[in-house]
Formats: sequence, C-alpha cells, structure tokens
Amino acid sequence: MDADRHQQFAERVVRNQHRVFRYIVSLVANRADAEELFQQTCLTLWEHWDRYDPALDFLPWACGIAHNHVRNFRRRKEHRQVQLDADVVELLARRSEAVLSRESDGVAALRDCLETLPDASRSVIQGYYSGRTVREIAALRDATPNAIYKMLDRIRVALHECVAARLAGEVPG
Repeated sequence: MDADRHQQFAERVVRNQHRVFRYIVSLVANRADAEELFQQTCLTLWEHWDRYDPALDFLPWACGIAHNHVRNFRRRKEHRQVQLDADVVELLARRSEAVLSRESDGVAALRDCLETLPDASRSVIQGYYSGRTVREIAALRDATPNAIYKMLDRIRVALHECVAARLAGEVPG
C-alpha cells in the first residue's frame, strides 16, 4: 500500500473512530468487550483497505465490519448467562446506524452551512476554533471583544437555522 493510501486510511479511521466505537458499545454494552472489538474492527479495516471504494461513505463500511465482529463475538460467547436476544441486537444495530447516519448528515449540513457564511464570519469562526481568544480575534479585527461575542452568537444562530433547514430538506444540498 502506498503512503497516500496509508494516509487516507489513517485520516478516515481517526475521523470516525468515536462513532464506530459508540456503535460497538451500543451493541455489546460492556466497555472492555467493546474496546477489544474496536481493535479487531480496526485491524480488519486495515486488512481490507485495498477493497474499500473511496467514493463510498467510510462510516457505514466500518460499522458493517464492526457489526460482523459483534455477531462473531456473540456466537463465541453464547454460554454467557446474560445475552441480548439476536433480534434485539439487530434492532439496536439498525437504530445505531440511523443515529450515526443522522449525525453524519448533520456534520455534512454544518460543513455546507459554514461554506455559505460571509468571509468575515468564517474567519472569526476559524480563529475561534483554532484556539485564539475572543480578545485576540477582536484585536486582529480592530473590534471590541463584546462585538466579537455578539458576532459569534449571530453566527451560531445562523448556523443552527441553516443546519436545521438543510436537515429538514428545506434548502437544496
């Protein structure tokens, strides 16, 4: 595997690791088991990375592999007294996938909404989330900290309304 594909793999795993882990936890409920299954999932993702189509969304692919590991884990651990019924696990898997999908949709909508912001608003947001203080941003923009706080609040409201509208299908994607 070339360095570029290796970098792509690392970026996608890092970007989605928390969601994949939460998905696994929702299916096994035991954090130690979930951590082991997450490690197995990451290993399988790496082993099958050459089969992954980068045009497709990474998260459903990763969750599908995680789901297979959970099913295999449940088969191996059938002798345990407390086990969720297979139908319940399937229901939880579907619900978790739906939540993850909505979460991904929300992130995509936020990304789109950020792109529609005026340059000045976008630069204030970038400064704020890159670790600058409101006072530093105000000094760079020749404004008062209070004006920057108000601007951040207006941007937050605008982004909230934009994301809500996009998720409701009211704004073309």
